[in-house]
Amino acid sequence: MKKINVVIYGATGSIGRSTLSIISKNLDKINIEGITCNKNILKLLKIAKSYNVKKIGFNEKTINNFNKFNLNKYEVFNDGGKFYSIISKKTDVIIFAASGLSSLDLLLKILKSGKIVGLANKECIITLGKKFISLSRKFKTKIIPLDSEHNSIYHLLSQNLGKYKSITITATGGPFLYYKKNKLRSVTPQQAIRHPVWNMGSKISIDSATMMNKALEIIEAKYLFNLKNNQINAIIHPQAIIHALINYENGISTAVLNKPDMRIPISSLFFGFNKYSNAYRGIELNNYYNFEFMPIDKNKFPAVELGYQVMKVGGLAPHIFNYLNEILVNLFIKKRIKFLDIVKLNEVNMDRFFGKNSNIANPKLNDIKNINNWIDNNLYLGN
Repeated sequence: MKKINVVIYGATGSIGRSTLSIISKNLDKINIEGITCNKNILKLLKIAKSYNVKKIGFNEKTINNFNKFNLNKYEVFNDGGKFYSIISKKTDVIIFAASGLSSLDLLLKILKSGKIVGLANKECIITLGKKFISLSRKFKTKIIPLDSEHNSIYHLLSQNLGKYKSITITATGGPFLYYKKNKLRSVTPQQAIRHPVWNMGSKISIDSATMMNKALEIIEAKYLFNLKNNQINAIIHPQAIIHALINYENGISTAVLNKPDMRIPISSLFFGFNKYSNAYRGIELNNYYNFEFMPIDKNKFPAVELGYQVMKVGGLAPHIFNYLNEILVNLFIKKRIKFLDIVKLNEVNMDRFFGKNSNIANPKLNDIKNINNWIDNNLYLGN
């Protein structure tokens, strides 16, 4: 039986860890062809040694004295611009878990690969917009989203149960679900990264705390599944067992129930929806006697409503929304702005941009780069 050859972009992050935990139990079925990281080269080398990986990639600009490491036994790709060359004709599956917009050029190339791509980078999808799905279809690249919400949608829609009316994704509500808004004024980065359900990196954990993550996921769903703006809803479900629902025109809704464990959607990437590893026990409903669902408090979490507005504007707006969020979350982590400023300053800066610049319905990559430069040079922080 031929092994599945996989390349993992972002092997040292949380998605990478979950992927490796699956591969470690299926070494007779999966071979790791190449792995990359941004700057955690020690961890990358440890993974390469453990799984006999020959190709490694990292960004030498983020690593001090990388030449001190013994890299002679590896085929080294020490610049992000070279990462695409890790993929070969033998590659079957690409895990794209590199975070943020810095990997946009790489994803554009991967969309033309014709491979199976497990995707966990909402930022790049949002920035590419309609171009994302059109490129993947043109080059017959199969995209399987790895975020729990969009993975559930993907599998539910693949059942072809009938014409659907809308899609609902769920949110846990993050660490501040039961906080009063005035208490949010003083929360710290340390508090914001303590997600009650998921174990994630700092940036995405803070996005969950502001509910910006859900706003971005709403826009992501539009482009992934070619939805209309009024076909996407979001509600809070603190238990994180139901990740998404498909609402059909006949009044029926369907859902996938699974524990909040990223290994489940990643496992389906390798082995199909009906072939999850036996290691993942099913839901014991007796242990979940109190499923909760509630609307999102727009006053406390304005990010979601702002996300809907941005989606309606379209064009450059989703990218600006996304790019500003990356900058502002980083400033919050550095304690240069307050928690509530993340969303507030996003809206302020978008208004400032569109007050001086025209929208572009179908932005090109150069347009995106020009926008980034404008924002970098004109960022307003209220002081």
